[in-house]
Formats: sequence, C-alpha cells, structure tokens
Amino acid sequence: MGTAMSTPGSRAGTPASSTVRTLLVVDCGSAFTKAALLAQVDGQFRLLAATQVPTTEAPPHADLTHGIAAAIADLERIHGRPLRHDGQMIKASANHPDGVDGVSLVMSAGGPVRLLTTGPGHQALAALVRKGASGLFAALEPFPDVAPPRRWGSSREWAQEVERISALQPHGVVVVGNSAAGQHGRADLTQTARTIAAYIDALNADLPERTAAPAIPVIFTGSRDDADDLQQALARRVTVRGIDSLAPGSLGQLNQAIANLYENKVLRAIPGYESARALATVPPVSVATSLTGVMRYLGQRYQMNVIGVDVGASSTVVVGATAQGGFVPCVLPELGVGPGAGAIVRRVGAANVLRWLLEPVSEGQLRDYVLGRMIRPGLIPSSARELEIEHALAREAILCAATAPDGALEGLRPVDVILGTGGVFAHVAQPEQAALILLDALQPRGITSLVLDVAQITSMLGGVAGINPTVAGEVAEGDAVSARLGSVVSTSGATSYGQAAVRVSLEYADGRRSIVEVMPGTMVRLPLGPGERGMLSLLPAPMVDIGLGPGQQARASDALEGGLVGLVIDARGRPLSLPAELEKRQAKLREWHQALGITY
Repeated sequence: MGTAMSTPGSRAGTPASSTVRTLLVVDCGSAFTKAALLAQVDGQFRLLAATQVPTTEAPPHADLTHGIAAAIADLERIHGRPLRHDGQMIKASANHPDGVDGVSLVMSAGGPVRLLTTGPGHQALAALVRKGASGLFAALEPFPDVAPPRRWGSSREWAQEVERISALQPHGVVVVGNSAAGQHGRADLTQTARTIAAYIDALNADLPERTAAPAIPVIFTGSRDDADDLQQALARRVTVRGIDSLAPGSLGQLNQAIANLYENKVLRAIPGYESARALATVPPVSVATSLTGVMRYLGQRYQMNVIGVDVGASSTVVVGATAQGGFVPCVLPELGVGPGAGAIVRRVGAANVLRWLLEPVSEGQLRDYVLGRMIRPGLIPSSARELEIEHALAREAILCAATAPDGALEGLRPVDVILGTGGVFAHVAQPEQAALILLDALQPRGITSLVLDVAQITSMLGGVAGINPTVAGEVAEGDAVSARLGSVVSTSGATSYGQAAVRVSLEYADGRRSIVEVMPGTMVRLPLGPGERGMLSLLPAPMVDIGLGPGQQARASDALEGGLVGLVIDARGRPLSLPAELEKRQAKLREWHQALGITY
C-alpha cells in the first residue's frame, strides 16, 4: 500500500518510522474519551483493543488526563499489555515487549475555534474563506454590519449586537482585505478597523474593574502595508497577523493560521491539555481534520466517491471525498446529540425533529429530553422513545451538514460508499437503524454501499497518519470498514399511476433468484448476508433514474456483496418527502421501518 494519508491542517514533515510496531490512539471528545491500541498482526497493522470512558475536562476532575489515564488502564486490562510505569508511558523497544512506539491525540473537547469574519472583501471572497477553514474544527460567523452609534447607548440594535458577540465569545477575527487595490479599498479597511475597535471597547466596558481585557487576535489577508495600517488603527486592542491576499493558491496560509489559533486559544484552555499534549508523539489534530484525512485516503485508495459521517455529542462532521483526492468537509461544531442537541432544535425547529418519530411526542417532552442531554453529556438513551429521539436529532444534524450553504456535498455524484462512525452509529440496537438514518439524511441516488464503523476508529486515524501513514491506512482498510451493512439502490423520478418504480432481479450464487417489483414511495429489503454474493439486474420505469439516466436499465458485471442489512431498494424518491398529516406520516414511517425489519 503505497498511498499515504493526507491530513489537511496538520504539521507536515514528520517522517514515517519503519520501526513502529504498536501505537496508542486517544480521542478526547466533549462527552467521552476513546482509546485504541494498534499493532502488527501477521504483518499487517490492526486494531487490538478499544475502550471508551467519560471525558474529564469539567469538574469534579477538571483535568483531561484523568479520563485518558482511565482509558489506558482499560486497555491494559483488556489486552494484558502494560502501557505505563509509575504513571509514565513505556517506550517500546526491541528488548522490551511492553509499552508503545507512539501516541496520537485527536481532539473535539473544548469546542471549536469561533471566528468572526469581516473586511472589505469578506463578502466577495466568502467561499474562499470557508474553503481556507475547511477540514478544521472552526465556526465562522459574520461580524455585525451594524455601525457603532455616534452617541453611546443611542442605538438599541447596536446594543443587541454587542450582547450577541459577547455571548458568542469569539476567539479571533478574520479580516479580508479588498481584492482591488487603491484608495477606496484603504478607506473601507479604515472603517472596518473603527467598527472592530468600537465593538471591542463595548465588550471590554462590561468587564469587572481591574480585569484585564482579553487580547483578540486578528488574522488579516491582504498586503503588508494594509496589515500595518490595520494594526495601527486598532492600536493595542488586538494583535494582527498578516498573511497573503486570499487566492486559491494561498489558502494554506489561512488554514495554518486558523489551526494555530485553534490550539492556542481552544486546546490550551482545556484543563490538563498540556499534560495530554506531552504524551503525544506528534501535534494533536481535531476530529474534523482527522476524519477528512481518512476519507481522502479511502477515496483515492478505492478510486470511489465516499462520504464519512460522524455525529458526536457536541459536533457533527460530514466529509465527502473523491477518487481524484478532492474533499468537501462540512463541520457543524455545535450540533450534536448531547450538549449540542439544543443547537439542533434551535436551528431546525422542534417540528422538524418530531417529524421522524413513530409515536406522538410533544414539543415539551422533546425539550425536556434535550435539556437533560445538555446538562448530563455522558447519559445515553434509556428507553425506546429516547433512542428514537436521538436518532431523529442525528438525522437533522446530518441534513444540516449535507445541505449547508455553499456546500458541494449535494454535487458529489455518484456516492459509491457512505461510512457511519461515532457513538450514534456504533451503539444502534440494530444495524438496520444505522442504514435508515444514513438514507433518510443523505438521500443518495443510484447504487451505494453502506459501511458501519462499530469500533469508532475512523475519526481517530488521521492523527496516526502523522506518525506513520502506513499504520493509518492499513487499520482504516482492515477495521474501520469491516462492518458492511450492504448495498442500496435509490431511485428518483416519477411513474404513472399504479406503475412500479423498478423491477429488481437478484440471482444468488446457488442458483436461487428473487424478483420483486418495487412501488414508488416504498422500500424493499432482499436477503444478501455477509459473505453472500449475487448478480443484480434493474429495470426502472421510463422516467425513473437509478443513477444512469431516466429509464436506463442496469445489470451488474460483477457480483454484488452482501452485508448485515442485505440489499435495500429505496424507491421513496428524491428529495425525500414526508406526509404533512401526522397520522399519515407516522403510518409511512412505520411502513419503512417494517420494510427493513426495524423495531424500537
């Protein structure tokens, strides 16, 4: 395997060690800390053991290392391999079979780096700014366009914006210089500096007496002269870091500047981070950066378009990657099924979450459950109703990512493989539940394979690539994609009344054949278990598309591989439409669940 994994935003130049035999991988999330032990098995790197414990960044521990130590102790008990001595990691050697050769650290605890964007060119170059931050754990918000009032306290709108920014607690500001040079651009930049200074002064005015105002760093994209002028206009209120003007070829500078801000302002503020960082062999990376690297590797390795989905307690990351090495990451840093559940409800509304539930749940009951998840991040659903609500929240979080403004995920066609990772998918009671969540939220078209990462290892492997890309690649192929759910045929397009959307023929290796006609708005599941193979033929209606064009038939040239769910024919149409009337909608949802054999 000669292709190295690419990790956007990570520090390059770390040589791959040919002597690596055992690695420890740690993922510190907002609710849980996961740890995994990787080692060579019969000449190939595999996952030996994995565990999960509560993260301890908050009181009563308020020290990240307590959770890490508990996870390492679990691995020692599970595998029987001593990893520490007197609280210190054991360095493996040829004469010492214990310990590990390296430690990688992946982070989502502490939340994202929150940045305000402004400047003369920030609207025209907004897409480039987002691309420059892609693959990083960053939340971008526009700076208020409300000008400061001439007389203090005379503008209610101004006061509301100051309150909003105060609640956001930004870690920094990205100022985008005007792409057109000249005196007009310089005047716009001066006005930007005045507005930033006025907001900073207003925020600092609310600080208690004798409290030092926090320094708010500014990343400026533009000429060096403009950067100097901006620093002078802002006086000592902020520090300005100047980088080259935004262009497709200079996005790496913005990416690196934001990555540095993430570590300095977010990670270093986490209690115990410095001690955890000292354990790591290479600089830590965010979960978004890590998942992006793994998806890019898998897309290039298998020459397919792939999508990776990680729904966490406080964040959701969806990454699309192409066979050519392109990637489309969408990071929603504050939307999750734990502390981030409230942000989902605020963003989409309670009605959109409730529409996925099979039984009536009031808005008040939903909000009570969400509040409990926000207050107690480590709790897991304890009833069928709570599990159903969590799955509904996950659907909406993924939908938000897939349909994000200016996102190119919807343009990723075809989607050959969808991989689900993280606690939501690893802890499903039935694999069919995971399959339906992915189908409802991402709504792929054509023929797609679904894979489940039950070990929750995928989002951790991007950090491993900084130590040894070969280890990351082999574990990604051997363990991250090991739980195959099966294949899905998704149709789009209209049919005549009473006409089937597609006629499906599946011929098994032993000569058996299943032939079904699938009606519009329905789902059908055909048995094709792990290790089984079958030849698939599809005959769609004239206006129905199975990914090749309306009415185009298909017969697979290679046998289709089975999985835990089998072969699913999804003829519900695209985009997916749910009945508006409550009883009809719940009846349709039950029909789809029954078709896949799902029970709550």
